[in-house]
Amino acid sequence: MAADPVTPFSKLAEKYGDIFTVAFPNGNAVILNTASLVREARLAPGRQEDLAGKSPESFFPFGEIMGHNMAGSDYSAAYLFEKKVFVSAMHSFGAGIEQASVRAGHAVEITMKEIENKPGRSFLPKNLFESSIVVQLLEWLTSKKITLDDPMVKDLNEFNAIMGRQALLNTVYQLFPFLCYLPTQFFPDIKRAQQIREKIFPPEYRAHQQSYIPGTIRDLTDSFISAYEKELVKETGKDIGSKDSSIPGLMLNVVIVGSETSSAWLTWFFLFNVLYPNVQSKIHEELDAVVGRDRLPNWKDAESLPFLQVTLCEVERASGMMTLVGTNAIRDTTIAGYHIPKGTFVGLNLPKVHTDKREWPEPEKFKPERFLDEDGKFVGWNKLHGFMPFGVGRRECPGQSLAKVMMFSFASILLHRYKIELPEGAARCRVIKYPLRK
Repeated sequence: MAADPVTPFSKLAEKYGDIFTVAFPNGNAVILNTASLVREARLAPGRQEDLAGKSPESFFPFGEIMGHNMAGSDYSAAYLFEKKVFVSAMHSFGAGIEQASVRAGHAVEITMKEIENKPGRSFLPKNLFESSIVVQLLEWLTSKKITLDDPMVKDLNEFNAIMGRQALLNTVYQLFPFLCYLPTQFFPDIKRAQQIREKIFPPEYRAHQQSYIPGTIRDLTDSFISAYEKELVKETGKDIGSKDSSIPGLMLNVVIVGSETSSAWLTWFFLFNVLYPNVQSKIHEELDAVVGRDRLPNWKDAESLPFLQVTLCEVERASGMMTLVGTNAIRDTTIAGYHIPKGTFVGLNLPKVHTDKREWPEPEKFKPERFLDEDGKFVGWNKLHGFMPFGVGRRECPGQSLAKVMMFSFASILLHRYKIELPEGAARCRVIKYPLRK
């Protein structure tokens, strides 16, 4: 595994097959490498909840970093309650997908202003996208319009950086627990992340709770408060935790999960448009035909921009940005006839699933048209058997509808405004602006 730190489980799959077990000091992990196995494990009738757990041992140290948080919570009455609150709040806050698209426009405006602020200067797309999306998500959560240089943005970018480092190191610390006690940056990083978490989200929640007026939804935090109180009325006698811990955790979940995943996806989208100028040209032609030069694209245009949407999907598939994701069995179960004991970590090897030749002809090639039907229409995000960009089953991403809006808004507006290219002999790409007609 150490010989290939990027796709170690895919290399093992070549030798050991579609399903195999890896032994770790804290228990065995079962790795699934095909879409059929993943769907059987997560969606088999009567067994949809079997793999819905997340034990603290399997996800150390993310529980310590994130605190009380729905995304990292083990399967319980409290988790199910918080998921209901999250889904309900997202629905009422969005007030329809078109309004969410309008709200996403602020992040794109910030990005374009930063790109055009100093023509000719270098910048890292991932850093810019992440910061801009953090600004947007904080506005959705708190109604505050802040700038890229706001201290909260800096702190949350640092939090994301800590999460990224831990994602690379957590398996090492699970394999060799004694490393936790050495004078490394491991525990200082965890403590710093905890400080950032407590500095931002509980105070924002308390301020909203004090000024909250029932029936008035100013932002997503108000929506969380409202949804929590509505769902609480339906509950009887279950241990569902407290509002004072649940809602700050949901707020953290929106910003950290939303910004990191979306910014990585957009960065890959940026790169593939440089590497495949013919694809970018097709998107430009589609945007010119559908949108023209007198306005910017919006969510109403999405259905008429199928090639843009299929390119977003192919970027996720081809990039392998979604690495191994998994959960723990909450009870004894079976997968493909194999016994899976309670507590076993079952990992979904999505890079292998997304490059399986049985699902994807010529998987090594970048071909956005995979996601077009015979009539040239976008087949949708969840229609193809082998494509799972937001996971599948009980633990799939509950915020995926807003994530799609964010992705579409950035991709459509940026490529409507700019051409991204690598000049001959240059090591860095350049961005060329297409002005709107006045």
